Amino acid sequence: MTPRALALVLAVYASFLGVACVLVHASVRLHAPVSEVTVTSVWKDGVLVARSVTPLPPPVVTAGAIVNETVTGEGSMLVDPELAFAISLVPGHDGVRATLDGRTVYVTPDDLLARQAYDHGAAIAELGLAIGVKTDIVVALLAERLGASEAEVRGRAAFVRVRMERMLDASPSPNTLVTADSLTPAVVKESAIAAARYLARGVTADGHLRYSVDATTNKDLGGYDWPRHAGATYFLAQAAHASGEPEIGIAALRAAWLLRDTAMVSCGEARCIGDDAQVEIGSSSLALIAFAEIVQTGLDPTFAPNVAELARFLRGQQRPDGEMMHLYERGAHHPIDVQYLYFSGEAALALSRAHRITHDPADLEASRRLVAHLVGPAWSFFGSRYYFGEEHWTCQAMSDLWDRAPSPDALDFCVRWHAYGRRMQYGPDETPFDAAGAFGVGPVVTPRLTPVASRCEAGLATRHALVAAHGSADEVAALDRQLRSSLALLVRQQLRPGVTHLFADPQAVAGAMPGSEVDWQLRIDYAQHAGSAMLRWLEP
Repeated sequence: MTPRALALVLAVYASFLGVACVLVHASVRLHAPVSEVTVTSVWKDGVLVARSVTPLPPPVVTAGAIVNETVTGEGSMLVDPELAFAISLVPGHDGVRATLDGRTVYVTPDDLLARQAYDHGAAIAELGLAIGVKTDIVVALLAERLGASEAEVRGRAAFVRVRMERMLDASPSPNTLVTADSLTPAVVKESAIAAARYLARGVTADGHLRYSVDATTNKDLGGYDWPRHAGATYFLAQAAHASGEPEIGIAALRAAWLLRDTAMVSCGEARCIGDDAQVEIGSSSLALIAFAEIVQTGLDPTFAPNVAELARFLRGQQRPDGEMMHLYERGAHHPIDVQYLYFSGEAALALSRAHRITHDPADLEASRRLVAHLVGPAWSFFGSRYYFGEEHWTCQAMSDLWDRAPSPDALDFCVRWHAYGRRMQYGPDETPFDAAGAFGVGPVVTPRLTPVASRCEAGLATRHALVAAHGSADEVAALDRQLRSSLALLVRQQLRPGVTHLFADPQAVAGAMPGSEVDWQLRIDYAQHAGSAMLRWLEP
Protein backbone atom coordinates (compact mmCIF):
# COMPACT_ATOMS: atom_id res chain seq x y z
CA MET A 1 0.00 0.00 0.00
CA THR A 2 1.35 3.41 -0.96
CA PRO A 3 1.63 6.19 1.66
CA ARG A 4 -1.14 8.09 -0.12
CA ALA A 5 -3.46 5.07 -0.07
CA LEU A 6 -2.69 4.45 3.59
CA ALA A 7 -3.46 8.08 4.40
CA LEU A 8 -6.77 7.80 2.58
CA VAL A 9 -7.73 4.64 4.48
CA LEU A 10 -6.87 6.29 7.81
CA ALA A 11 -8.85 9.42 6.88
CA VAL A 12 -11.92 7.34 6.01
CA TYR A 13 -11.57 5.35 9.23
CA ALA A 14 -11.23 8.52 11.33
CA SER A 15 -14.26 10.05 9.66
CA PHE A 16 -16.36 6.93 10.21
CA LEU A 17 -15.26 6.72 13.85
CA GLY A 18 -16.03 10.40 14.40
CA VAL A 19 -19.52 10.08 12.95
CA ALA A 20 -20.17 6.93 15.00
CA CYS A 21 -19.09 8.68 18.20
CA VAL A 22 -21.37 11.63 17.50
CA LEU A 23 -24.34 9.33 16.84
CA VAL A 24 -23.74 7.22 19.95
CA HIS A 25 -23.32 10.33 22.10
CA ALA A 26 -26.50 11.87 20.73
CA SER A 27 -28.49 8.71 21.40
CA VAL A 28 -27.40 8.00 24.98
CA ARG A 29 -26.35 11.36 26.43
CA LEU A 30 -28.15 12.67 29.46
CA HIS A 31 -30.48 15.66 29.27
CA ALA A 32 -32.39 17.62 31.89
CA PRO A 33 -35.34 15.73 33.39
CA VAL A 34 -38.79 16.59 32.07
CA SER A 35 -40.01 17.24 35.61
CA GLU A 36 -38.43 17.38 39.05
CA VAL A 37 -38.57 13.94 40.66
CA THR A 38 -37.29 12.89 44.07
CA VAL A 39 -37.37 9.33 45.37
CA THR A 40 -37.63 9.35 49.17
CA SER A 41 -36.59 6.12 50.87
CA VAL A 42 -36.43 4.88 54.42
CA TRP A 43 -33.67 2.37 55.16
CA LYS A 44 -33.21 0.41 58.37
CA ASP A 45 -30.32 -2.00 58.99
CA GLY A 46 -29.54 -2.01 55.27
CA VAL A 47 -33.09 -2.88 54.23
CA LEU A 48 -35.53 -0.64 52.35
CA VAL A 49 -38.65 -0.33 54.51
CA ALA A 50 -40.62 2.47 52.83
CA ARG A 51 -40.52 4.59 49.69
CA SER A 52 -42.44 7.29 47.87
CA VAL A 53 -41.89 9.24 44.67
CA THR A 54 -42.90 12.89 44.25
CA PRO A 55 -45.55 14.24 44.07
CA LEU A 56 -46.65 11.65 46.64
CA PRO A 57 -46.05 12.67 50.29
CA PRO A 58 -42.95 11.26 51.97
CA PRO A 59 -43.38 8.05 53.96
CA VAL A 60 -44.11 8.19 57.66
CA VAL A 61 -40.91 7.38 59.55
CA THR A 62 -40.84 5.67 62.94
CA ALA A 63 -37.29 4.32 62.68
CA GLY A 64 -34.58 4.31 60.08
CA ALA A 65 -32.64 6.73 57.87
CA ILE A 66 -34.38 9.02 55.38
CA VAL A 67 -32.62 9.29 52.02
CA ASN A 68 -33.65 11.47 49.10
CA GLU A 69 -32.44 10.60 45.60
CA THR A 70 -33.22 13.36 43.09
CA VAL A 71 -33.23 12.81 39.34
CA THR A 72 -30.73 15.26 37.79
CA GLY A 73 -30.62 13.83 34.27
CA GLU A 74 -32.15 11.20 32.06
CA GLY A 75 -31.40 9.47 28.79
CA SER A 76 -32.17 6.49 26.66
CA MET A 77 -30.62 3.05 27.23
CA LEU A 78 -30.38 -0.26 25.46
CA VAL A 79 -31.71 -3.46 27.03
CA ASP A 80 -30.60 -5.67 24.15
CA PRO A 81 -27.99 -7.04 23.67
CA GLU A 82 -27.28 -7.95 27.28
CA LEU A 83 -23.80 -6.38 27.28
CA ALA A 84 -25.24 -3.03 26.16
CA PHE A 85 -27.78 -3.23 28.99
CA ALA A 86 -25.05 -4.05 31.51
CA ILE A 87 -22.84 -1.08 30.63
CA SER A 88 -25.66 1.45 30.20
CA LEU A 89 -25.45 2.66 33.81
CA VAL A 90 -22.65 4.65 35.45
CA PRO A 91 -21.92 2.67 38.64
CA GLY A 92 -23.11 4.37 41.79
CA HIS A 93 -24.73 7.26 39.94
CA ASP A 94 -27.31 5.88 37.51
CA GLY A 95 -30.55 4.05 38.13
CA VAL A 96 -33.47 3.00 35.92
CA ARG A 97 -37.01 4.26 35.42
CA ALA A 98 -39.40 1.80 33.80
CA THR A 99 -42.97 2.34 32.60
CA LEU A 100 -45.38 -0.49 31.86
CA ASP A 101 -49.13 -0.21 31.22
CA GLY A 102 -49.21 3.35 32.51
CA ARG A 103 -47.35 2.63 35.75
CA THR A 104 -43.84 4.03 36.44
CA VAL A 105 -41.32 2.77 39.01
CA TYR A 106 -37.67 3.44 39.86
CA VAL A 107 -34.62 1.38 40.70
CA THR A 108 -32.22 3.84 42.30
CA PRO A 109 -28.44 3.74 42.73
CA ASP A 110 -28.94 2.93 46.43
CA ASP A 111 -31.10 -0.07 45.46
CA LEU A 112 -28.27 -1.40 43.32
CA LEU A 113 -25.56 -0.59 45.84
CA ALA A 114 -27.47 -2.42 48.56
CA ARG A 115 -27.52 -5.51 46.36
CA GLN A 116 -23.93 -5.04 45.14
CA ALA A 117 -25.14 -5.09 41.55
CA TYR A 118 -22.63 -2.65 40.03
CA ASP A 119 -19.37 -3.91 38.47
CA HIS A 120 -20.52 -7.53 38.83
CA GLY A 121 -22.37 -7.84 35.54
CA ALA A 122 -21.03 -9.14 32.21
CA ALA A 123 -17.94 -11.32 32.67
CA ILE A 124 -14.81 -10.96 30.53
CA ALA A 125 -13.11 -14.28 31.22
CA GLU A 126 -9.88 -13.38 29.40
CA LEU A 127 -9.29 -10.45 31.77
CA GLY A 128 -10.80 -12.02 34.87
CA LEU A 129 -13.09 -9.02 35.00
CA ALA A 130 -16.80 -8.31 35.37
CA ILE A 131 -18.19 -5.05 34.04
CA GLY A 132 -21.50 -3.29 34.20
CA VAL A 133 -24.56 -3.89 36.30
CA LYS A 134 -26.19 -7.23 37.08
CA THR A 135 -29.12 -6.89 34.73
CA ASP A 136 -31.10 -9.69 36.35
CA ILE A 137 -31.20 -7.71 39.60
CA VAL A 138 -32.40 -4.58 37.79
CA VAL A 139 -35.16 -6.48 36.00
CA ALA A 140 -36.20 -8.40 39.13
CA LEU A 141 -36.59 -5.19 41.13
CA LEU A 142 -38.56 -3.51 38.35
CA ALA A 143 -40.81 -6.55 37.94
CA GLU A 144 -41.54 -6.68 41.67
CA ARG A 145 -42.45 -2.98 41.76
CA LEU A 146 -44.51 -3.13 38.58
CA GLY A 147 -46.36 -6.26 39.64
CA ALA A 148 -45.37 -7.97 36.40
CA SER A 149 -43.23 -10.88 35.29
CA GLU A 150 -39.59 -10.37 34.38
CA ALA A 151 -40.37 -11.48 30.83
CA GLU A 152 -43.04 -8.80 30.54
CA VAL A 153 -40.68 -6.15 31.85
CA ARG A 154 -37.94 -7.10 29.40
CA GLY A 155 -40.34 -7.37 26.49
CA ARG A 156 -42.74 -4.46 26.95
CA ALA A 157 -41.51 -1.92 29.51
CA ALA A 158 -39.98 1.40 28.43
CA PHE A 159 -36.58 1.86 30.09
CA VAL A 160 -34.94 5.21 30.86
CA ARG A 161 -31.52 5.78 32.41
CA VAL A 162 -31.72 8.28 35.26
CA ARG A 163 -28.81 10.09 36.92
CA MET A 164 -29.59 10.58 40.60
CA GLU A 165 -28.03 12.60 43.38
CA ARG A 166 -28.32 11.37 46.96
CA MET A 167 -29.14 13.66 49.87
CA LEU A 168 -28.73 12.24 53.36
CA ASP A 169 -30.45 13.25 56.55
CA ALA A 170 -27.11 13.14 58.38
CA SER A 171 -23.82 14.94 57.76
CA PRO A 172 -21.15 13.03 55.81
CA SER A 173 -18.19 11.51 57.64
CA PRO A 174 -15.22 13.93 57.83
CA ASN A 175 -12.94 11.51 55.99
CA THR A 176 -15.12 11.75 52.87
CA LEU A 177 -14.06 15.39 52.50
CA VAL A 178 -10.28 14.83 52.60
CA THR A 179 -8.31 16.03 49.57
CA ALA A 180 -4.68 15.85 48.53
CA ASP A 181 -4.20 19.38 49.85
CA SER A 182 -5.92 18.80 53.20
CA LEU A 183 -4.30 15.42 53.91
CA THR A 184 -2.41 15.37 57.24
CA PRO A 185 -0.34 12.78 59.11
CA ALA A 186 -2.96 12.66 61.86
CA VAL A 187 -5.72 11.81 59.38
CA VAL A 188 -3.60 9.15 57.69
CA LYS A 189 -2.58 7.53 60.97
CA GLU A 190 -6.18 7.44 62.13
CA SER A 191 -7.18 5.69 58.90
CA ALA A 192 -4.33 3.18 59.10
CA ILE A 193 -5.14 2.21 62.68
CA ALA A 194 -8.85 1.97 61.84
CA ALA A 195 -7.97 -0.52 59.08
CA ALA A 196 -5.90 -2.55 61.54
CA ARG A 197 -8.69 -2.54 64.12
CA TYR A 198 -11.09 -3.84 61.47
CA LEU A 199 -8.76 -6.77 60.70
CA ALA A 200 -8.02 -7.38 64.38
CA ARG A 201 -11.72 -7.66 65.24
CA GLY A 202 -11.98 -10.44 62.69
CA VAL A 203 -9.13 -12.60 64.04
CA THR A 204 -10.47 -15.74 65.68
CA ALA A 205 -9.01 -17.49 68.71
CA ASP A 206 -7.16 -19.93 66.42
CA GLY A 207 -5.69 -17.12 64.29
CA HIS A 208 -7.89 -17.14 61.19
CA LEU A 209 -9.19 -13.83 59.83
CA ARG A 210 -12.55 -12.84 58.36
CA TYR A 211 -11.24 -13.33 54.87
CA SER A 212 -14.00 -11.79 52.74
CA VAL A 213 -17.13 -9.99 53.93
CA ASP A 214 -20.17 -8.46 52.22
CA ALA A 215 -20.37 -5.04 53.87
CA THR A 216 -24.05 -4.60 53.12
CA THR A 217 -25.11 -7.76 54.99
CA ASN A 218 -22.02 -8.29 57.20
CA LYS A 219 -21.97 -11.91 56.01
CA ASP A 220 -18.82 -13.91 55.34
CA LEU A 221 -18.33 -14.73 51.67
CA GLY A 222 -16.03 -17.72 52.16
CA GLY A 223 -12.66 -18.50 50.63
CA TYR A 224 -9.21 -18.40 52.21
CA ASP A 225 -5.58 -18.43 51.18
CA TRP A 226 -2.25 -18.22 52.93
CA PRO A 227 -0.63 -15.39 50.92
CA ARG A 228 -3.35 -12.90 51.88
CA HIS A 229 -3.43 -14.22 55.45
CA ALA A 230 0.32 -13.64 55.68
CA GLY A 231 0.06 -10.17 54.14
CA ALA A 232 -2.63 -9.19 56.65
CA THR A 233 -0.43 -10.53 59.47
CA TYR A 234 2.40 -8.31 58.25
CA PHE A 235 0.19 -5.22 58.33
CA LEU A 236 -1.17 -6.07 61.78
CA ALA A 237 2.41 -6.31 63.06
CA GLN A 238 3.19 -2.92 61.51
CA ALA A 239 0.08 -1.38 63.05
CA ALA A 240 0.75 -2.91 66.46
CA HIS A 241 4.15 -1.19 66.50
CA ALA A 242 2.77 2.13 65.21
CA SER A 243 -0.24 2.25 67.54
CA GLY A 244 0.95 0.49 70.66
CA GLU A 245 -2.53 -1.03 70.98
CA PRO A 246 -2.34 -4.47 72.67
CA GLU A 247 -5.43 -5.78 70.86
CA ILE A 248 -3.78 -5.29 67.47
CA GLY A 249 -0.57 -6.92 68.68
CA ILE A 250 -2.44 -9.95 70.03
CA ALA A 251 -4.30 -10.28 66.73
CA ALA A 252 -1.01 -10.14 64.81
CA LEU A 253 0.52 -12.86 66.98
CA ARG A 254 -2.51 -15.14 66.73
CA ALA A 255 -2.39 -14.87 62.95
CA ALA A 256 1.38 -15.47 62.97
CA TRP A 257 1.13 -18.47 65.29
CA LEU A 258 -1.36 -20.05 62.90
CA LEU A 259 1.16 -19.65 60.08
CA ARG A 260 4.02 -21.06 62.12
CA ASP A 261 2.23 -23.86 63.95
CA THR A 262 -0.28 -25.02 61.33
CA ALA A 263 0.68 -23.81 57.87
CA MET A 264 4.46 -24.30 58.08
CA VAL A 265 5.33 -27.71 56.61
CA SER A 266 8.31 -29.64 55.28
CA CYS A 267 9.41 -28.91 51.73
CA GLY A 268 12.30 -31.26 51.17
CA GLU A 269 15.17 -30.24 53.45
CA ALA A 270 13.57 -26.85 54.16
CA ARG A 271 10.23 -25.64 55.47
CA CYS A 272 7.62 -23.65 53.62
CA ILE A 273 4.05 -22.38 53.99
CA GLY A 274 1.21 -24.39 52.51
CA ASP A 275 -1.16 -27.28 53.00
CA ASP A 276 -1.29 -28.84 49.54
CA ALA A 277 0.94 -31.34 47.78
CA GLN A 278 2.04 -28.49 45.51
CA VAL A 279 2.80 -25.15 47.17
CA GLU A 280 3.60 -21.71 45.74
CA ILE A 281 6.33 -19.41 47.03
CA GLY A 282 4.08 -16.39 47.63
CA SER A 283 2.79 -17.79 50.92
CA SER A 284 6.32 -18.40 52.20
CA SER A 285 7.54 -14.99 51.03
CA LEU A 286 4.77 -13.02 52.70
CA ALA A 287 4.94 -15.14 55.85
CA LEU A 288 8.68 -14.42 56.02
CA ILE A 289 7.99 -10.67 55.65
CA ALA A 290 5.42 -10.90 58.47
CA PHE A 291 7.75 -12.88 60.73
CA ALA A 292 10.60 -10.44 60.07
CA GLU A 293 8.36 -7.50 61.03
CA ILE A 294 7.35 -9.28 64.23
CA VAL A 295 11.00 -9.88 65.12
CA GLN A 296 12.29 -6.42 64.19
CA THR A 297 9.57 -4.55 66.07
CA GLY A 298 10.12 -6.72 69.16
CA LEU A 299 6.60 -8.13 69.11
CA ASP A 300 7.99 -11.69 69.42
CA PRO A 301 11.72 -12.32 68.77
CA THR A 302 11.21 -16.10 68.88
CA PHE A 303 10.15 -16.00 65.21
CA ALA A 304 13.78 -15.39 64.13
CA PRO A 305 14.52 -19.09 63.44
CA ASN A 306 11.39 -19.27 61.28
CA VAL A 307 12.68 -16.35 59.21
CA ALA A 308 15.87 -18.31 58.52
CA GLU A 309 13.92 -21.47 57.63
CA LEU A 310 11.72 -19.73 55.08
CA ALA A 311 14.67 -17.86 53.60
CA ARG A 312 16.43 -21.18 53.07
CA PHE A 313 13.39 -22.53 51.22
CA LEU A 314 13.21 -19.46 48.97
CA ARG A 315 16.91 -19.64 48.10
CA GLY A 316 16.36 -23.23 47.01
CA GLN A 317 13.73 -22.02 44.53
CA GLN A 318 16.12 -19.64 42.75
CA ARG A 319 17.41 -20.34 39.25
CA PRO A 320 21.01 -19.55 38.19
CA ASP A 321 19.81 -16.45 36.32
CA GLY A 322 18.23 -15.02 39.50
CA GLU A 323 14.59 -15.76 38.67
CA MET A 324 12.47 -17.83 41.05
CA MET A 325 10.68 -21.10 40.40
CA HIS A 326 7.25 -20.39 41.81
CA LEU A 327 5.98 -23.87 42.71
CA TYR A 328 7.33 -26.75 44.77
CA GLU A 329 6.15 -30.37 44.52
CA ARG A 330 6.34 -31.66 48.08
CA GLY A 331 5.88 -35.33 47.23
CA ALA A 332 8.58 -35.38 44.54
CA HIS A 333 10.83 -32.96 46.47
CA HIS A 334 11.60 -30.60 43.61
CA PRO A 335 10.73 -27.09 42.38
CA ILE A 336 8.51 -26.49 39.34
CA ASP A 337 9.86 -23.81 37.04
CA VAL A 338 6.79 -21.68 36.32
CA GLN A 339 6.20 -17.99 37.02
CA TYR A 340 3.11 -16.09 38.16
CA LEU A 341 2.28 -12.47 38.93
CA TYR A 342 3.75 -10.90 42.10
CA PHE A 343 5.63 -13.91 43.51
CA SER A 344 9.17 -13.00 42.41
CA GLY A 345 8.88 -9.45 43.75
CA GLU A 346 7.50 -10.76 47.05
CA ALA A 347 10.42 -13.19 47.31
CA ALA A 348 12.95 -10.44 46.62
CA LEU A 349 11.58 -8.30 49.45
CA ALA A 350 11.33 -11.31 51.75
CA LEU A 351 14.98 -12.29 51.25
CA SER A 352 16.11 -8.71 51.81
CA ARG A 353 14.12 -8.52 55.04
CA ALA A 354 15.47 -11.92 56.08
CA HIS A 355 19.04 -10.70 55.70
CA ARG A 356 18.42 -7.95 58.25
CA ILE A 357 17.75 -10.68 60.83
CA THR A 358 19.88 -13.63 59.71
CA HIS A 359 22.87 -11.55 58.48
CA ASP A 360 23.44 -14.44 56.07
CA PRO A 361 25.20 -13.12 52.94
CA ALA A 362 23.36 -15.76 50.89
CA ASP A 363 20.03 -14.07 51.64
CA LEU A 364 21.31 -10.67 50.52
CA GLU A 365 22.87 -12.08 47.36
CA ALA A 366 19.73 -14.01 46.46
CA SER A 367 17.61 -10.86 46.82
CA ARG A 368 20.09 -8.75 44.85
CA ARG A 369 20.22 -11.24 41.95
CA LEU A 370 16.45 -11.56 41.87
CA VAL A 371 15.91 -7.78 41.66
CA ALA A 372 18.56 -7.56 38.95
CA HIS A 373 16.66 -10.16 36.95
CA LEU A 374 13.29 -8.50 37.50
CA VAL A 375 14.41 -5.12 36.20
CA GLY A 376 16.72 -6.53 33.51
CA PRO A 377 16.32 -9.75 31.50
CA ALA A 378 12.74 -10.21 32.67
CA TRP A 379 11.86 -7.12 30.61
CA SER A 380 14.16 -7.62 27.62
CA PHE A 381 11.61 -7.55 24.82
CA PHE A 382 10.72 -5.04 22.13
CA GLY A 383 8.68 -2.24 23.63
CA SER A 384 9.60 -3.09 27.22
CA ARG A 385 10.24 0.57 28.00
CA TYR A 386 6.62 1.33 27.11
CA TYR A 387 4.87 -1.41 29.03
CA PHE A 388 5.01 -2.41 32.68
CA GLY A 389 3.32 -5.06 34.80
CA GLU A 390 2.49 -5.02 38.50
CA GLU A 391 5.86 -4.20 40.03
CA HIS A 392 4.95 -2.88 43.46
CA TRP A 393 6.81 -5.64 45.31
CA THR A 394 9.86 -5.28 43.05
CA CYS A 395 10.19 -1.58 43.89
CA GLN A 396 9.79 -2.22 47.60
CA ALA A 397 12.59 -4.79 47.38
CA MET A 398 14.77 -2.34 45.44
CA SER A 399 14.33 0.26 48.17
CA ASP A 400 14.84 -2.18 51.03
CA LEU A 401 18.16 -3.26 49.51
CA TRP A 402 19.39 0.29 48.94
CA ASP A 403 21.48 0.59 52.13
CA ARG A 404 23.28 -2.72 51.45
CA ALA A 405 23.09 -3.46 47.71
CA PRO A 406 21.98 -0.33 45.83
CA SER A 407 21.05 -0.78 42.17
CA PRO A 408 20.80 2.38 40.03
CA ASP A 409 19.28 0.26 37.25
CA ALA A 410 16.51 -0.94 39.56
CA LEU A 411 15.87 2.60 40.79
CA ASP A 412 15.66 3.84 37.19
CA PHE A 413 13.20 1.04 36.42
CA CYS A 414 10.96 1.99 39.34
CA VAL A 415 11.10 5.72 38.58
CA ARG A 416 10.00 4.98 35.01
CA TRP A 417 7.28 2.63 36.25
CA HIS A 418 5.77 5.39 38.36
CA ALA A 419 6.09 7.94 35.57
CA TYR A 420 4.21 5.48 33.36
CA GLY A 421 1.54 5.02 36.03
CA ARG A 422 1.04 8.76 36.48
CA ARG A 423 -0.07 8.99 32.84
CA MET A 424 -3.04 6.84 33.88
CA GLN A 425 -3.75 8.57 37.18
CA TYR A 426 -7.06 10.41 37.30
CA GLY A 427 -7.25 14.02 38.36
CA PRO A 428 -10.23 15.76 39.97
CA ASP A 429 -13.48 15.72 37.96
CA GLU A 430 -12.08 13.58 35.12
CA THR A 431 -14.69 10.86 35.67
CA PRO A 432 -18.17 10.64 37.23
CA PHE A 433 -16.57 8.74 40.11
CA ASP A 434 -14.63 9.86 43.16
CA ALA A 435 -11.49 8.83 41.32
CA ALA A 436 -8.87 11.56 41.82
CA GLY A 437 -5.71 9.58 42.65
CA ALA A 438 -6.87 6.31 41.10
CA PHE A 439 -5.53 4.65 37.95
CA GLY A 440 -7.48 3.61 34.88
CA VAL A 441 -7.96 3.87 31.15
CA GLY A 442 -11.70 4.29 30.67
CA PRO A 443 -15.10 5.00 32.22
CA VAL A 444 -16.71 1.55 32.08
CA VAL A 445 -15.17 0.01 35.22
CA THR A 446 -15.07 1.88 38.52
CA PRO A 447 -11.39 2.38 39.51
CA ARG A 448 -10.17 -0.30 41.89
CA LEU A 449 -8.64 0.82 45.19
CA THR A 450 -6.12 -1.95 45.86
CA PRO A 451 -3.93 -0.99 42.85
CA VAL A 452 -4.00 2.55 44.25
CA ALA A 453 -2.77 1.28 47.61
CA SER A 454 -0.09 -1.04 46.22
CA ARG A 455 1.27 1.72 43.97
CA CYS A 456 1.45 3.93 47.05
CA GLU A 457 3.54 1.28 48.82
CA ALA A 458 5.89 1.12 45.85
CA GLY A 459 5.89 4.89 45.33
CA LEU A 460 6.92 5.55 48.91
CA ALA A 461 9.67 2.95 48.65
CA THR A 462 10.90 4.46 45.38
CA ARG A 463 10.87 7.94 46.85
CA HIS A 464 12.98 6.73 49.78
CA ALA A 465 15.62 5.29 47.45
CA LEU A 466 15.50 8.30 45.14
CA VAL A 467 16.20 10.69 48.02
CA ALA A 468 18.99 8.44 49.32
CA ALA A 469 20.52 8.44 45.83
CA HIS A 470 20.25 12.26 45.58
CA GLY A 471 18.00 11.80 42.57
CA SER A 472 15.89 14.26 40.63
CA ALA A 473 14.06 16.79 42.81
CA ASP A 474 11.40 17.07 40.11
CA GLU A 475 10.79 13.32 40.24
CA VAL A 476 10.54 13.40 44.04
CA ALA A 477 8.01 16.22 43.78
CA ALA A 478 6.02 14.29 41.16
CA LEU A 479 5.95 11.23 43.43
CA ASP A 480 4.81 13.39 46.33
CA ARG A 481 1.88 14.75 44.32
CA GLN A 482 0.96 11.26 43.11
CA LEU A 483 1.09 9.84 46.62
CA ARG A 484 -0.91 12.59 48.29
CA SER A 485 -3.66 12.27 45.69
CA SER A 486 -3.82 8.48 46.03
CA LEU A 487 -3.69 8.43 49.82
CA ALA A 488 -6.45 11.03 50.04
CA LEU A 489 -8.62 8.81 47.84
CA LEU A 490 -8.01 5.81 50.11
CA VAL A 491 -8.95 7.88 53.16
CA ARG A 492 -12.15 9.09 51.48
CA GLN A 493 -13.25 5.64 50.39
CA GLN A 494 -12.48 3.83 53.65
CA LEU A 495 -15.60 2.74 55.53
CA ARG A 496 -15.55 5.05 58.54
CA PRO A 497 -18.17 3.65 58.98
CA GLY A 498 -19.45 4.28 55.44
CA VAL A 499 -22.86 4.66 53.86
CA THR A 500 -24.51 3.50 57.05
CA HIS A 501 -28.09 3.32 55.81
CA LEU A 502 -27.12 0.58 53.34
CA PHE A 503 -25.23 -1.55 55.89
CA ALA A 504 -26.79 -4.11 58.21
CA ASP A 505 -24.11 -3.44 60.85
CA PRO A 506 -22.01 -0.35 60.05
CA GLN A 507 -19.76 -0.69 63.10
CA ALA A 508 -18.80 -4.26 62.18
CA VAL A 509 -17.23 -3.08 58.91
CA ALA A 510 -15.88 0.26 60.15
CA GLY A 511 -12.27 0.72 59.06
CA ALA A 512 -12.46 -1.74 56.18
CA MET A 513 -11.28 -0.85 52.69
CA PRO A 514 -13.71 -1.71 49.88
CA GLY A 515 -12.71 -2.97 46.47
CA SER A 516 -13.97 0.19 44.81
CA GLU A 517 -16.44 3.02 45.24
CA VAL A 518 -19.26 0.56 44.51
CA ASP A 519 -17.73 -2.84 45.33
CA TRP A 520 -18.22 -3.41 49.03
CA GLN A 521 -16.99 -6.98 49.15
CA LEU A 522 -14.27 -6.56 51.76
CA ARG A 523 -11.18 -8.77 51.50
CA ILE A 524 -8.34 -8.74 54.00
CA ASP A 525 -5.68 -7.70 51.47
CA TYR A 526 -7.64 -4.52 50.63
CA ALA A 527 -7.11 -3.24 54.18
CA GLN A 528 -3.57 -4.61 54.26
CA HIS A 529 -2.24 -2.76 51.22
CA ALA A 530 -3.99 0.50 52.11
CA GLY A 531 -2.93 0.37 55.74
CA SER A 532 0.68 -0.54 54.94
CA ALA A 533 0.88 2.35 52.48
CA MET A 534 -0.48 4.77 55.05
CA LEU A 535 1.98 3.65 57.72
CA ARG A 536 4.88 3.89 55.27
CA TRP A 537 3.87 7.47 54.42
CA LEU A 538 4.05 8.35 58.12
CA GLU A 539 7.66 7.17 58.44
CA PRO A 540 10.24 9.98 58.72
